[in-house]
Amino acid sequence: KMQEIKQTAKTIYRALGCRGFARVDMFLTPDGEIVFNEVNTIPGFTKYSMFPLLWEAAGVNYPQIVERIIELGYERYYTKNHRETML
Repeated sequence: KMQEIKQTAKTIYRALGCRGFARVDMFLTPDGEIVFNEVNTIPGFTKYSMFPLLWEAAGVNYPQIVERIIELGYERYYTKNHRETML
């Protein structure tokens, strides 16, 4: 079921045109049905929130997480605004 939930989250994320940092919230009903709730940014993003704690357990510290999120934003901005056109 976990793979189905992951794939559903990816499908929803892409269908809504999301980019970057987002969380797809869903419910799993007692009969195994996946129900979409909402797409959200990750709230309470402090060094004590779940997201950075999980990364810390994997060896990535809070400053590294923040730096990578900023880098991804710059990469997306640069790609979107500096495309070369072919003549």
